[in-house]
Amino acid sequence: MDNNKLHDKFRKQLTIVHALTVLTVLLFEIIGYTILIFTGHEQLGWNSQLLWFRLLIPSGINTLTHAATRLFINASITSAKAKNAAVIAALLFTAFVVAVFHRKYLVTSCTFVFPIILSALFNNKKLLTGCFVSSLIILASVAAFLRLDGMSNATFMLNLLVLFGFSLISFLCGITTINFSRLNASIIKSQEQKNNQLREDLLRDQMTGLYGHQTFLTHLDVLIQSTDSSTSFCLAMLDLDDFKKVNDTYGHDCGDEVLLFLAKALQRHCEITDIPYRYGGEEFAIIFRDKSIREVQTVMESMLIYFRAHCFSFTDKPVTFSAGISQYVPGMMGKALFEAADHTLYAAKKAGKNCILIDSACIEKTGLVK
Repeated sequence: MDNNKLHDKFRKQLTIVHALTVLTVLLFEIIGYTILIFTGHEQLGWNSQLLWFRLLIPSGINTLTHAATRLFINASITSAKAKNAAVIAALLFTAFVVAVFHRKYLVTSCTFVFPIILSALFNNKKLLTGCFVSSLIILASVAAFLRLDGMSNATFMLNLLVLFGFSLISFLCGITTINFSRLNASIIKSQEQKNNQLREDLLRDQMTGLYGHQTFLTHLDVLIQSTDSSTSFCLAMLDLDDFKKVNDTYGHDCGDEVLLFLAKALQRHCEITDIPYRYGGEEFAIIFRDKSIREVQTVMESMLIYFRAHCFSFTDKPVTFSAGISQYVPGMMGKALFEAADHTLYAAKKAGKNCILIDSACIEKTGLVK
């Protein structure tokens, strides 16, 4: 699951949490109001300030806040970051409402701690800092209302100081959580890159850096399965001429030099859609996806001219290769395509080597002239 989907899922869960918070606060307010009525501390009636300022007004504000937040986060034009901020803002505003309307119980001001902790899970320091600043505004608002109520004393100041400590500790814990999360994500990403590189290395031939035999077979099968009736591709098989003689006469180090240069020659002449492979030993393969068979022949001939013009360190004589080209037609199996190119390669060997041939079946089907 990517980061956006994870945040989207978490955001939906927080929206549910906010709805449950609003309902829970309403339930406790109803229970508290009912207890006061039954104990004779409050009379039931629309003129009751307790009914309005402890129950109806705060519950109405919280309900409207939740409804507005849902509309905002469900809007298609709203960005993911804005939606994250909206959910946290709704939680903070509910904390503000609870703290102000129930300021007689100073402990209710602790409710701002939860949005601070939750905001850290979005891995956004700006959002976390905004929550921390908002918590200070909540504390300042509660302090201002309590001063108006005449409750400013040493105990009151000490309680505010403790609440500020809660806010600061929550903020610092949030920063630590974000730092740890980012470090952990960085480690995971680095390990994933290493695993991908290791997987890629296993798919490639260690000497030449080209994809290997098994990868060639896999790519060929996948390409055949994904190619529809209106498209086609070509396969070229090539083999170094008299390579055993090079190894026997000059040594395997010189043979490796030839193999490495041929691999570089293939990569030099292949475009981004063309994939070269070391099929095995001195035999190589190339899959050409966006070229006609004649275009492939032109590329291969250019590659052969370039390769045999190279002067190796161990001999003045040119080293050459032979190649056979075949074209995939819908319905053809991978084995049949490979065999067609491979047979054409050996026909090139029999024709004197140092040449490029096209599969005779392709010539007949397309009307090409030899």
